[in-house]
Amino acid sequence: MSTTLARPSALALVPGPTWSSFEKFRKGGNTTLEEIPSMALVRSSARVSLTVFCATADFQHLVGLATDVRRLQQGLNVIIQAAKVVAKHPDQEHVELLIHSPPCLPGLPFCRRATGMTRFN
Repeated sequence: MSTTLARPSALALVPGPTWSSFEKFRKGGNTTLEEIPSMALVRSSARVSLTVFCATADFQHLVGLATDVRRLQQGLNVIIQAAKVVAKHPDQEHVELLIHSPPCLPGLPFCRRATGMTRFN
């Protein structure tokens, strides 16, 4: 028997209220803002455009996730390049380069380096 653990998504956006005009949103005042749930994207239409916005905390959360994705992309590119070098030149020096590539992905538990830590096995 296998057990699957449900893991909540870090990007659990939900559709929020929609207003047919910005003026209707503005006239709603504080009551309108209180209707907006956490992690909701709110839509307001204007004559020529559609505006989507969210709470500052939710926006900062999304920016943080995007920053993490970008950092991981860059770090993985370094690791891929190191692996390609090892494939062409499988000597000890290049293997060590590949082994020491993960610290370019800061924030991952196995990559943290601090005084007094033992090597990850």
